[in-house]
Amino acid sequence: MAPWRLRADLHTHTSYSDGLDTPAVLVAKAAQQGLHCIAVTDHDILTALPEAYEAGADCGVEIIAGVELTVQYGAYDDIHVLGYGFDPAALPLQTRLAAVQEHRVQRGIEMLARINTLLQQEGKAPLDTQRVLDSARGALTRPHLAKALIARGYAPTTQQAFDHFLIPCNVPKAALSPEEAFTLVGQAGGVCVLAHPGTLSTDPETMHPFVATFKAMGLIGLEVYHHRHYPDAIALFQDCATRYDLVATGGSDYHGRPEGAVLGQIAPGYAIPESVLPDLQRAQAKGR
Repeated sequence: MAPWRLRADLHTHTSYSDGLDTPAVLVAKAAQQGLHCIAVTDHDILTALPEAYEAGADCGVEIIAGVELTVQYGAYDDIHVLGYGFDPAALPLQTRLAAVQEHRVQRGIEMLARINTLLQQEGKAPLDTQRVLDSARGALTRPHLAKALIARGYAPTTQQAFDHFLIPCNVPKAALSPEEAFTLVGQAGGVCVLAHPGTLSTDPETMHPFVATFKAMGLIGLEVYHHRHYPDAIALFQDCATRYDLVATGGSDYHGRPEGAVLGQIAPGYAIPESVLPDLQRAQAKGR
């Protein structure tokens, strides 16, 4: 197999959560980028996987079952944990995620109601609730709401939509405990990796005990390579991975936005290291 066909991206999103691309479009783009494998890791939902598997078979791209779980621990109310290689049909995982999605839908509806109240206070016409809901193929997320605000001309950019509407109108997420997340994925035959740890902290004195605690709970890896990790952060998390015997994974965190991450890359011109896929596969095999 040619080396370029070993390229992988272990962190991608579709329109079933907060990405812009359908699963078929995402997989087609991965093939165009010369990627051998992608993990589809939508937030707390598995609905994109059947479409992604079908598109992967057509395009010659291997699809890893993935999910990005929202976790709360201590003072951290929005930790993201990536689950990989599990059975998507596992009933406990499906049942728990269905409950999370139900809350996510209600959260989106409540945020939309708050946004419409704010718009009316500003003398603007409210967003059409049903139209916004129809545009969100999975749960209604903040990026869906931002897109609707931009389409109506109420915000010129996603950042300004967040600053003026979404942050002031936010509703807290439902979240799992780390132990529950690790157990659900593990019982389904998968493994868990801490997503973009640099968004939590890049202070070694904070991250070393944090990573050690999560390792003891069942964490098997760190997403060392990510578009929001600069060289110092990469070095820190490489050290954490080595010190705590964790696999170093990587993904673009691609959402399909022109201003966001580039599929298959952690920075313009810097591909995700080819080691991430075989290293993850070995870690998963070792954990079985």
